[in-house]
Amino acid sequence: MKSNIPPKVAETLKEIGMTSSQAGWDCHGTYVLLHKALEKVSVKFNIKFDKPEVLERNSEKRIASLLVMGHMGDKSEWSIGEASPSNNKNSYPYAMAEKRAKDRVILKLIGLHGDVYAEDEADSFKKERPEEIIGGTNDNPDEDNLPTATFNNLDGTKKDEKGIAMIKEVFVQFMPMTDNRADLVGFWKNNKQARDVLKDKSPKDYEEVELAFKKRAEEITSTKENN
Repeated sequence: MKSNIPPKVAETLKEIGMTSSQAGWDCHGTYVLLHKALEKVSVKFNIKFDKPEVLERNSEKRIASLLVMGHMGDKSEWSIGEASPSNNKNSYPYAMAEKRAKDRVILKLIGLHGDVYAEDEADSFKKERPEEIIGGTNDNPDEDNLPTATFNNLDGTKKDEKGIAMIKEVFVQFMPMTDNRADLVGFWKNNKQARDVLKDKSPKDYEEVELAFKKRAEEITSTKENN
């Protein structure tokens, strides 16, 4: 049976140590890549991103639109990621908008844009994902057994989040959006319970969140020193 995976895609997957069946799936003749595979590509090719530019945000209506610029050596590309109730079913429109924009930029930088699609481009892709393909954005374990964390927001409100992925997303979503170091540190300190849940249930995810926090703190400090 003829493969629908473009040769350059196969070569790229070989460089990140993944097979086509591990990195994605064929959706009616179009190869769809998992977000985690594109993250590996980003690391392998040393792709760097600027801070996302918020074009539109409306938390109440769950609408977010971000512009993302990425760099690979002397090559740069940009793209826009959008999320709204019409094209996004999860509770984190900012995180989804950023994922979509970054995935598009990665594909542009490595010359695969238009040949394949990222899993978060459309819900229809996820509906067609084979059961044996694991690690996708829409994985949904038994919610009754998921760990829960209560987040203390800067405005004094509280919100419960369930599941390691969702707890991690709150941190990942918040940190790039703040330019105030006091707010960043305050959010980190005020949500020790959520950090402890993440650290206990998924040390690897906790390490990624902690690293992102330290990196964002350094970026804010560096920006102030240069101004």
